[in-house]
Amino acid sequence: MRITPSIYMVGSGQVGISHPMDCHVYLLDAGSELVLVDAGVGLDTDRLLRNVRDEGHDERRITHLLLTHSHSDHAGGARAIRERTGARLFCSEYEGRLLAEGSDEELGLDRARRSGIYPPDYVYAHIEPDVILRHGHEICVGDLTISVLEVAGHSPGSLCYLVQQEGRRMLYSADTVFHGGTIGLGNWAGSSLADYRASIGRLAGLGVEALFPGHYLWTLEGGQAHLDAAIENLAQAWVPPAWQHMHPHR
Repeated sequence: MRITPSIYMVGSGQVGISHPMDCHVYLLDAGSELVLVDAGVGLDTDRLLRNVRDEGHDERRITHLLLTHSHSDHAGGARAIRERTGARLFCSEYEGRLLAEGSDEELGLDRARRSGIYPPDYVYAHIEPDVILRHGHEICVGDLTISVLEVAGHSPGSLCYLVQQEGRRMLYSADTVFHGGTIGLGNWAGSSLADYRASIGRLAGLGVEALFPGHYLWTLEGGQAHLDAAIENLAQAWVPPAWQHMHPHR
């Protein structure tokens, strides 16, 4: 699904273009190379990569797989995608450890199964990352420069990716902030309201126009207003509004 001339959605269970448990998976055309943001759950990687081909791209041109965090709907497909494309796998240090060897409890998978988000027989596909990212790093790929923002809260090492592309400032916010300013606070290991309060300020003043979260709506205009709403909600006395996960396998 082409969103702009150089940005595509190639996976999303909610939109119905890939496995029902997949997050939004974005493909960025960087000219000489392709970038994939997140990997889906890993239960139908063939379909996800077929979407890449259907948009006129060769999946072997995907050189960078940027993971936002290690939860199954975002990273369960990382091993299969790296095997199929040869792309290098990027993530934060904390999420990289969980990606490689995290227990189901550390990954939040135990509670997610109990809550009906994943079926009881779902098995996480562990993999070692290739490159560890830290807050403030820049990734140069093709004609793009991608800035790394580490914003803890949804998980301890969650990353957002800021890109200047097509004359817009675009933020891939994963499960950190959603359309409307809701956040991804959950009742699983590693999700922390205190961490959200401490780090959400990193999303202030970015001048974001296009906001591409990991689920539900995205927008090409006015993205900063959604980030500012989350920042303000986290400054109030009450627990801020949080996105509620669906149960795709039921």
